[in-house]
Amino acid sequence: MKLRAVAEDTAFRYLMVAGVVAAAGNFVLTYVDTGRLDLVGVAVQVVFVAVIGVALVAYWNYMERRADAE
Repeated sequence: MKLRAVAEDTAFRYLMVAGVVAAAGNFVLTYVDTGRLDLVGVAVQVVFVAVIGVALVAYWNYMERRADAE
């Protein structure tokens, strides 16, 4: 599956939005709690969500193609 097809998938977009919102919330809570900006933590969290999102969408599309083939 091509990365462009994954990026255009609605489920992937929703996963990325949820991941970015969670990372932003984590960023704000960390800043309020410690007074420091944790940009590396936010970047790692967004990358982690993107990697998991790509794997999930690729799996879902694979299973959908298998179901259509039957």
